[in-house]
Amino acid sequence: MNISKNRLKEFDKPDEREWQAQEQAMRDERLGIAAAGNDAPDAHYRTIARALREPPMEALPEDFARQVAGLAVVRAPLSRDATGFERLMLNLLGVALAMSGVVALAMYGNEAIAGVDERIVRWGLLLAVCAGLSWSVDVARRFFGRDGRMRHA
Repeated sequence: MNISKNRLKEFDKPDEREWQAQEQAMRDERLGIAAAGNDAPDAHYRTIARALREPPMEALPEDFARQVAGLAVVRAPLSRDATGFERLMLNLLGVALAMSGVVALAMYGNEAIAGVDERIVRWGLLLAVCAGLSWSVDVARRFFGRDGRMRHA
């Protein structure tokens, strides 16, 4: 990296000043020292320090997590999953990508493969065939109504 140490120290100065202001506000609040001037960040940090020192007003209900999860489900957008149109477009884009790859391989394949070791090409093709077979079996299961889930006897 081409940044001098002095330049790096300049980046750290605002963070250091911010941290010092937070610590000073915590110290002043703990000792009960009145705020000097009306420095907005200092007043903000003192408010936070005051809130952190006080115990919570009431304990959380026992089913708090369940209530929050219920609210999240209710407020979540209804169409989180891809709709039929989105799924169709994704499939079409995937097919277009695959077709463009085949066309590019047909046009430039010999030049591209010439510099690559023959064993790597063979293993790559074997991997592609295995992935294609795996994908086609999955598609066939869904097409014939079998989701592939294990059933208990």
